This record gives sequence, C-alpha cells and structure tokens, in this order.
Amino acid sequence: MKSDNTIESGFSLALDTIQGWVSGFYILLPNIIAGLIFLLIFIFTSLGVRSAVKEYFNRRERTDLGVILSGFAFWIMITFGGLVFLTIVIPSLRPVDLLSSLGIGSIAFGFAFKDILQNWLAGLLILLRLPFRRGDQIRIGEAEGTVQRIEPRATIIRTYDGRDIIVPNINIYAGIVTIHTSQELRRVEIDFTVGYAYDIRKITEIILNALKPIDEIIPDPPPQILCWELGATSLGVRVRWWINSERSQEVISRARIIQAIKEAFDANDIDPTDPQLIYYQRANQVDEIAMFPENENPTSEKNEEVQKSYGPPPEVTISKNDPESDKPKLDSKKRTMLPET
Repeated sequence: MKSDNTIESGFSLALDTIQGWVSGFYILLPNIIAGLIFLLIFIFTSLGVRSAVKEYFNRRERTDLGVILSGFAFWIMITFGGLVFLTIVIPSLRPVDLLSSLGIGSIAFGFAFKDILQNWLAGLLILLRLPFRRGDQIRIGEAEGTVQRIEPRATIIRTYDGRDIIVPNINIYAGIVTIHTSQELRRVEIDFTVGYAYDIRKITEIILNALKPIDEIIPDPPPQILCWELGATSLGVRVRWWINSERSQEVISRARIIQAIKEAFDANDIDPTDPQLIYYQRANQVDEIAMFPENENPTSEKNEEVQKSYGPPPEVTISKNDPESDKPKLDSKKRTMLPET
C-alpha cells in the first residue's frame, strides 16, 4: 500500500509540474507573441539594410566591400533583435546581464575563431585601403594571377594557366604584394650577349630598327638598348621597353621582340652565342675559324639585301578566354574610404 501511495504522489508531482509549465506558458504567451513580432520586424529590417548596403557599394563599384559590410550590418541587427526578443519574453532578464554574459563568451569565441576573425578584419582593411581590386594582376609569394574577388576570409586569385588559388587575407595584409597593374604602363626587359668583335653601335641600330614594327611597344618612353655587363668573352646587352600593364602585353611583346632580334641578327650575320662556347666546340678544329672571315666583317650591301627579305614579326594573339588577357580595372585612391598617405 505504501508503494502505491508513493507512485501516486510521484504522478501527482509530475502533473503539477506540467500544469505549472502550461500556466506559465499561457502567462508568457502574449510576451512571446509580441517578442516574435519584434524579432520578425528586425529580421526583415536586417534583410533590407543588407540589400541597401550591397546596392550602395555596387553602385560605387565596391562589390567586395559591400559584401563584408552588409553581412556585418545584418548580424549586428539580428543580434540586437535577439536581445530585444529575450527582454520582452523574459521581463526579469536585464540587457546588462546579457551583455556581460556575451562579453565573457566573446573572449572564448575570439580564441576559438581567432584565424577567422583575423582574416575578416584583414579583408576589411584591404577593401578600405584598396591597394588592389578585382581584375588587378598581382603576385603574392609564389601565387601570381588575376584577382577574381576578395571574400571575408580569403582572396581568390586565378593563375595565368587557369587555376584558382585561395590566399588568406592575413597573408596578404601582412605580406609583400606585387601589383603588376597598379599603373597603366610597366617596363619589361631581356638580356643577351654578343661578342666583342661586333660593332656595338651597329648592333644597337639593328635592334632598334627591328623593334619599330612591333605595335605592343609604347613609343613614349622609348625602348632602350643598354650595354649592361662586360663579360670575360662577351658583352652583356639589356633591351628594355614599355607596355600596357596587363600580362598579355608582356607575353606578346616579348615573343615578337625575341623573334625580331633573332631574324635581324640572322640577316646581318651576327651570332649572339658567347665566343667562349664557340671556342670550346671548335677546340679540335681550330682551322675552321679562318673559314668564316665574312662573319666578322659582313658587307653592308649584303646586310641590306638580306634584311629586306624579312617583314615585321608575325602577330601573336591571345584568346579573350585566356586568363592572361584579363584587363586591369584601375581605380582611383579617391574612391576609397580612407585618405591617401
């Protein structure tokens, strides 16, 4: 009998507890409904603010910055709406207590997501400063290519062979970045050697004439032919020229210039090979050196006749779908949110 009384008292206690929950729910039901209404208002307002921020920065052609700031504004408003909801549903709960609890929790949250927060902040600072933007061609360590987009965590770079590289924003912000398309023009150069037996003034004239038909070379500043190094057996020569800053112009101009110089040297009987290498190759056939006296002093008539047989170097094209043909999207520092330094 005692056991039956114990079971009945247990059921009675459970029933009283459930009835208390139901009564409390009915008491809080108006607060819950009011809180849900306010929470829905905050959600729709947050969505509207996010869309407005995105649209504003899209009009200013700052899409990536708009993505980061719109997401930040959205979650700030959602968090504030959640605090209001809890305050309405549980009137005894004070916002100060919630904020203090969030403060303690935020320390643990910060340690747990330190890398994510660092990358987010680095991405925000990059977009505020705008050292580069979508479409710029950059180099970060071993990664080189065209910037596709700057996300809150990382920057996506498409390499010139069509692969995507994800670079954490903190590596970019704290590292060394080379921006190939920060200016409209940039300079390219190549080096080669010629024997001391050749007239360097004549060689300079031949190279300059070979470069004239190449459209990719910017006429101002003009190309330069520089005597760069005095080697043991040959003279080092450096050719420098200016191009439009995108990668495709470097590829096309370099290919055409090398071919133009090669054909000009062939037409004028100039051998750019280091004479020391020729000496080693002919060490067992020294007598052959005397068989080529015309190579040292070619007649001008023969040079002009052979050079006329060559036209401008052939055109080199790069498809629009090739990552190297991406055009840089230059942006003035005046469009950033921070002043120039």
